Amino acid sequence: MGRLETPYFGLVGVLLVAAGAVSVLLGLTGGSLEYWPLVIAGPFSIWRGAVVLAAGAFYLTAVTGRITDREDEALVFMGSLMIWIVGGMEVLSILLGAIPGGPEVWIASPTEFLAAIAPPYSPSVLAIPLSLPAFRYAEENFTTLLSRLFTGE
Repeated sequence: MGRLETPYFGLVGVLLVAAGAVSVLLGLTGGSLEYWPLVIAGPFSIWRGAVVLAAGAFYLTAVTGRITDREDEALVFMGSLMIWIVGGMEVLSILLGAIPGGPEVWIASPTEFLAAIAPPYSPSVLAIPLSLPAFRYAEENFTTLLSRLFTGE
């Protein structure tokens, strides 16, 4: 372990720290940034940015140890978990925002739905696919947990 994932998570960590820092700064100043497919705006950008910044810091801390032991793997997984929580909330917000309101309309047409879920996205949503390789570090523990759950051991 550590050969391929070290530079990968290092690069992702640098991107996350940069995106998180910009998000926090824009949140503090009340500004916004839209550069397709990325958007940083809104009242919660300070907190989203802080979480993305911390996740990137976790990645960079793990990379300094070359991701050779369980502690470094746990740092990568925890940083990814932070991204999944914040990004998942954003995805849910996007999907729920695509549902039309009012007492008469409950289903949007396909074109309206696709327009509502189209980019731009926040940095946490764009980071979700980049953080998925961290599942590799939880695979053994997850399969053990599932086997214990279903076998009753």
